[in-house]
Amino acid sequence: MDEEAHAALERIAAERECMRILHAYGRAIDWQDRDGLGCLFWPDAAIDLGFFRGNGPEATAFLLANAARSQRRFHATSNIVLRVDGATAMADSCCITHAVGSEEGNPAWQLFFGRYLDRLERRGSEWRLAERRFLLNGYHAGALDEPSPLAPVARADALTPEHPLFRFR
Repeated sequence: MDEEAHAALERIAAERECMRILHAYGRAIDWQDRDGLGCLFWPDAAIDLGFFRGNGPEATAFLLANAARSQRRFHATSNIVLRVDGATAMADSCCITHAVGSEEGNPAWQLFFGRYLDRLERRGSEWRLAERRFLLNGYHAGALDEPSPLAPVARADALTPEHPLFRFR
């Protein structure tokens, strides 16, 4: 394999790993997967969510504690623009977060729309988030109203790595 082809394969592998990290973030929070979330941040990462600022371990603890206040969570990351340059990558992605919990004892929901501005770094052979900043586009909330035709649909309540439907142990 020539040098140019080898460089292209390395870039594709780096892009794929960075994309995996960006998508794994929401799943780890939704399932309350401490190990899965903790391995996405470098310990010295600079995380700025607006309502939280801290390093990688502090972000992991905060995000899991915050998510535990809801009975259901859903994070989606999309429209990712990613640029890899050697051992650094910059990413801009859209995110949607939905949570079901209670407001003053009444079932309620919250919906956040925003974007993440990320810097990922490869240290040795491993990629992780080195910096994350959240920008809010919009927020909506209200009383939970789930129509009766949805009654038989299983709910994504109390998801943890111990849940029988958790995959990829």
